[in-house]
Amino acid sequence: MIRRSSRRSLVVAAALAAVLGAAGCGTAEPAGALPAAGPPTPVLGSQPTAGLTEAGEPPQVGITAAPQGVPAVGWAAMTTLVDIRAAGDRPLPEPLEAPSCSLAGCSWSFGTETLVWSASSGARALRTEVFSRWKSSGGNLGWPVTSEYSFGGDYRTDFQKGTLMYVPRLGRTMAYLPEVEKAAVVIGDSQAGRDTWVGKGLFSLGYHPVILGAGGTGYTQGNGRVGNYPSALEGEEWLMPWGKPGLVVLQGGGNDAHGPSNQAIRQNALQLIREIRRTYPETRIVVVGVIGDGGGRRGEVDDLMARVSAEEDLEFLSPKDWWKRYSLGSKLDDGLHFGRAGHDAAAPVFARELRKILDRPQD
Repeated sequence: MIRRSSRRSLVVAAALAAVLGAAGCGTAEPAGALPAAGPPTPVLGSQPTAGLTEAGEPPQVGITAAPQGVPAVGWAAMTTLVDIRAAGDRPLPEPLEAPSCSLAGCSWSFGTETLVWSASSGARALRTEVFSRWKSSGGNLGWPVTSEYSFGGDYRTDFQKGTLMYVPRLGRTMAYLPEVEKAAVVIGDSQAGRDTWVGKGLFSLGYHPVILGAGGTGYTQGNGRVGNYPSALEGEEWLMPWGKPGLVVLQGGGNDAHGPSNQAIRQNALQLIREIRRTYPETRIVVVGVIGDGGGRRGEVDDLMARVSAEEDLEFLSPKDWWKRYSLGSKLDDGLHFGRAGHDAAAPVFARELRKILDRPQD
């Protein structure tokens, strides 16, 4: 009698043969560059005989020869993982295409999941959304060291240099940050880097600033590389940390002061606020307006954000006249941005004003 895992391997082999026949070969490079493999370490699945299946039987490998361009050890590890999943209660669907390999390793799409193999990490199964995010990271995470597993009500995948979470409630991939409860998640523009008055002020209050957004962006404005705030969040152009951060700060509007109407700014601000609330329903949110001299279009956008915050019952911190009120205008390098001395001078002002807000009891 053919064992269940053997039967599964034969089915996979038949499906793969059909894919290879349609594609003509199995040596295509991945659509995105896979990270370079690290030094080999002894891990499950990195050798052709990688232990027993969940049923306690030796995995049935070597049913078919490795396709052209696929390392034999990688093919054995991936088909072993297919067999183990088939022997359990989570069989993989049929493969959509032949494995795609580079010098670093291989990937093999099964539709909702993608198998990934390298000599250093073995074969792992990734949710395809997580696989896509991993590929787009440019190798910053290294190779996966686990397949997906349940964690905190969501799904976690560990990599050599970090962890990704998939949250079904949000339909979103998120970053795993240890001690996220000490973090202040900041969505902002060039005023809000770690070494700016925003980042330094938060650090002085005991928060670990997690800076998202980018210079040149805002509620309605992208910078050509990164979209505006709501688009970048929903498109996962930057990843929100998973869990319950200690604070969320929405800073910006200066880049929206040139061109967009109040209606457009308001609409996108509301879109962002509602998505942040959906993401972090239990986290305090503070909106920080537009730093300036108190007048002009920057002052108008600050006033607009104050109204939006009141409409959404959010706390608002206005820095719109700080350049004049605290004699900070002389510390601007280019008329809009502080140099180091300016950030050092503005940070304690921001920390003091934010502390006043945070010391108020929440409704």
